[in-house]
Amino acid sequence: MTMKSTLILGLLFAGCFLAINGLQQQKPPDKNHQGTHQARHPLQESEERRAGKQIVGRNTEFACKMYQEITQKSKDENLFFSPLSASTGFSMLTLGAKDYTLSQLSESLNLRNVPTKSIYEGFHYIIHSLNKPDRDLKLHLGNTLFIEDQLTVQKRFLNDVKSIYETEAIPVDLKDPQKAITQINDYVSQKTHGKINHLIKNLDQGMMLLLIGHIYFQAEWEKKFNPKDTKEDDFFLINGKSVKVPMMYRGGKYKTAYDDQLCCTILEIPFTGNMTGLFILPDKGKLKRVEEGLNKNKLTQWRQSLKCSPVDVSMPKFTISGTYDMKKCLSGLGVTRIFDGSAELTKISPQKTLKVSQAIHRAVLKMDEKGAEAAGGTGIETLPMTIPQVLKFNQPFVMMVIDNITQSLLFMGKIMNPK
Repeated sequence: MTMKSTLILGLLFAGCFLAINGLQQQKPPDKNHQGTHQARHPLQESEERRAGKQIVGRNTEFACKMYQEITQKSKDENLFFSPLSASTGFSMLTLGAKDYTLSQLSESLNLRNVPTKSIYEGFHYIIHSLNKPDRDLKLHLGNTLFIEDQLTVQKRFLNDVKSIYETEAIPVDLKDPQKAITQINDYVSQKTHGKINHLIKNLDQGMMLLLIGHIYFQAEWEKKFNPKDTKEDDFFLINGKSVKVPMMYRGGKYKTAYDDQLCCTILEIPFTGNMTGLFILPDKGKLKRVEEGLNKNKLTQWRQSLKCSPVDVSMPKFTISGTYDMKKCLSGLGVTRIFDGSAELTKISPQKTLKVSQAIHRAVLKMDEKGAEAAGGTGIETLPMTIPQVLKFNQPFVMMVIDNITQSLLFMGKIMNPK
């Protein structure tokens, strides 16, 4: 009797979000990138858009579940991740999965009862829309397969991940771990413009296939903060102590809403390039209530109830990062099969039993006023003669970044200590 050998698959996700208060010189899109954005038939685009809307709703529900799962494990720590990068990467695995493994993945990603055609048309629409080179921001969502030179991968799987997810497939000598680690980390660093370095420190023995998901997003505030108004101020921690942080300030017209049920104020701050930041400030002692109440319907309700009024906004300036073991996160959501030797992933490779041994997600958030002095003049708003609402984000709060074109939830975070 011979023992089954196991082929090891790794999953890594890297995300970077920069909120920049100033104009940055835009690099012209490279020709290779433009090549994936050829004109399509209007009927095809319309069908994909409908499928995309359905997938966005499922992704949003997955994002809220993922947030709640991570926050249970991270407790009072800062939290920041890209749910879209994670759901895109794991949905790619459904192309290679079958039977119970496919069922578990579909359930955790909220894709059960969605027609297969709609799943892949929807993800393709989202990726294609986000990566269009003509948007007024720097944004790229992508996935890359690093494949061991000696591994036979099913041609259909490779063709599908390329055509649906715009995925690159790169051969690598995974039998030389140090060389492979350097090659992969350099690749991630380049894709995230140097913001995420040393994503992996080691590779599991027997690794034959590595999936890297990455998202890079750099945007400018539509209504800019003036760095001259930034002052040191107190940020009150959950334990009752306080820390001094640089607090940005701006008075102007903003959309806000108050949720009586969850006891929190919602502030919308637009970014250039048709992106929106949602900042949720819980009433004192109500952070847990807000987190437990997060779901797709609540986000829709918040956005529909926003109204424009004069607001004095104070927002901390900070950089945070988060690294998460997605095996633990997905196990908490009911996904276990892909992590053991019984995973049905033969549609990826016929050679051996395949399992996922590593699944790491790392994301970086930077919010500051960099480049503001080079931005030229600032616009002037006419404000009504009323007392403005004062919103000071000087205690733990939740934030999200949403793409207005696809309605995709790109990033979610919780700022517990901005220092």
